[in-house]
Amino acid sequence: MHNCSPEAFACLALQTLPKMGDVSVRGLVEAHGSANAALASLPPAVVAAARQSAASSVQLATRTGAHIVALPDEHYPARLRELRDAPAVLFARGSVDIAAPPAVAIVGTRTASGYGLRVARSIATACARAGISVVSGLARGIDGAAHEAALAAGGRTVAVLGTGIDITYPKSHRLLQERIAHEGLVLSEQTPGDAGHAGTFPRRNRLIAALADVTVVVEAGEGSGALITADHAVELGRTVACVPNAIDVATARGSNALLKAHAEPILSPDDVLRLLDMTPSPTQGPALDGVSARCWHAVQQGALTPVEVAQHTGLSTRDATAVLALLEIDGLLVFDTSGRIRPTLLGT
Repeated sequence: MHNCSPEAFACLALQTLPKMGDVSVRGLVEAHGSANAALASLPPAVVAAARQSAASSVQLATRTGAHIVALPDEHYPARLRELRDAPAVLFARGSVDIAAPPAVAIVGTRTASGYGLRVARSIATACARAGISVVSGLARGIDGAAHEAALAAGGRTVAVLGTGIDITYPKSHRLLQERIAHEGLVLSEQTPGDAGHAGTFPRRNRLIAALADVTVVVEAGEGSGALITADHAVELGRTVACVPNAIDVATARGSNALLKAHAEPILSPDDVLRLLDMTPSPTQGPALDGVSARCWHAVQQGALTPVEVAQHTGLSTRDATAVLALLEIDGLLVFDTSGRIRPTLLGT
């Protein structure tokens, strides 16, 4: 099977057995020296049924263009092995090498404010330009903004799903998920066809934290899944950072509390680079052409919001916002506290 090594297939078969979770599969593999040996130690009838179930999952994965990576495989993301309950099997679309360090997790609320979205885009853009992989969960709000900005900057991004690799959630991110699958990496520990449930989404957050050197919580309310990601990062001994927000914003109460407790404050995208011991490069003015030039011209003509820039340029508001985030990183403009665009001296 071209999308599944013999060891991965054996791990997948073991995983289909009753009460056989990731920890149990890992224990069997280590005890027998390989997944194939562990599988062969079972009664023939059990092995036959397990292999049949595994073949069904492989067939579904093949239909969606996914390949399967298991703990014994050389290309299994090394950082995930640090998890006690590391997934025995991962379904992937895209190159697993994209998950290699350095990497930053950018996470936050699905109901993000305009401020939160702008900051997420700015941080993701800076990281992508510095060669840092941007890891997130493909959810609405902060996650989606981070993925989109990383792609817009030509960088690496990893989406970790709480559903099967062939399921899109939310459905509005179908095109984004496809783009990440072709230009980045989509990962899932759920079997194909699994629509996920309330427990699978918080559970996938441990993978996001494990893949990243630094987890940045941009904006998160109390009880947010982003705080679960931060907790996993702390357990793994990784750095947790947080973007300050107004004290009366409900969607930021959790992240502000995290900042008060132990998180590193992020006051600019460069702060994230410094946490990775990377020296921020002096800002170089971009060669303004194509959509960048059109958006900059709209700002110079008095457009004050992403919606107005979109109206001037014919771009969608989402695309215009992504371009404006790049221009902000380059120091050509800033967003004030009301969300309006202000050209800087550098751009005049």
